[in-house]
Amino acid sequence: MSRATFRAALWAAFIVSLSPSCVPAPQAGAPHASADRRDDERAIAKMLDDWHDAAAKADEARYFDHLAPSAVFLGTDATERWSKDAFLAYAHPHFAKGKAWSFRSTRRAVSFVSSRVACFDEDLATKGLGPARGSGVVELDARGRWKILQYNLAITVPNERFDAAKEAAGSAAILSSKADPLKALGFLSGAWVGTNERGEQVEEHWTHAAGKMLLATGRVTRGATTTFFELLRIEQREDGAIVLVAQPFGKAATEFRKVASEANEAVFENPSHDWPKRIRYRAAPGELQVRVEGDPGQPVDAIVMTPALVERVTSK
Repeated sequence: MSRATFRAALWAAFIVSLSPSCVPAPQAGAPHASADRRDDERAIAKMLDDWHDAAAKADEARYFDHLAPSAVFLGTDATERWSKDAFLAYAHPHFAKGKAWSFRSTRRAVSFVSSRVACFDEDLATKGLGPARGSGVVELDARGRWKILQYNLAITVPNERFDAAKEAAGSAAILSSKADPLKALGFLSGAWVGTNERGEQVEEHWTHAAGKMLLATGRVTRGATTTFFELLRIEQREDGAIVLVAQPFGKAATEFRKVASEANEAVFENPSHDWPKRIRYRAAPGELQVRVEGDPGQPVDAIVMTPALVERVTSK
């Protein structure tokens, strides 16, 4: 079968698979799509761009006006198959707060099923969701306006990361800090990696908070050589004090007590230690900022670390 024949067969199968509600019968006196499909493509693109813009500006009326009465919105969660009314009920609290979501199309393709129905897919740049893709069906209504019949929002997963995504979306347990007294330090949990000013790779791997404790390992490597490692733990003592215990190279422990810190920040100090005297962790969007310092004039190690995934290698 040639490629052209194969594509034609795919389109035929797609058209047949559409439910009657997705391919409306022509209405008497209803306007038809322009003979120039490029005009229709521009009109669809303009409508979709305005739809995304309405969400970014929390304009609820404009946003939902672009959806057909029988529209269906499919979200990223398996339970999120919403009619227009159900989608409005979900979205209203977000719009009411003046904060909906921000999607911007970076690529879009439009294909026409008929003069009144078209399919589209688009790559999305998003804030908070990560790389995503939207696809759906639009129709020309009785007033000559393109309306969204269906929109399917999906998160794209690179093939080399699929195993990790499948595990996260499957039955893997979620270890949460929310029930522990040290839950405010849960921003540390996970694997982090960065590069120090000497060009070495720096890693820290933190557990979740449980039993009034977080555990971690730290490692610094240069090429295939480990130049430094340490064992770390943060624990809450009987007197309520929160203490960071560090054991460089697994040797004698040095304690640093947590002092007043801002939200999503943890500052630990030990003024009597030679160096360091102060260790600060601060969470920022997509990164963990670490600063290790002593008295004025002493060295300062500052590094920005980003989230990492640890690949599990098993024998085939």
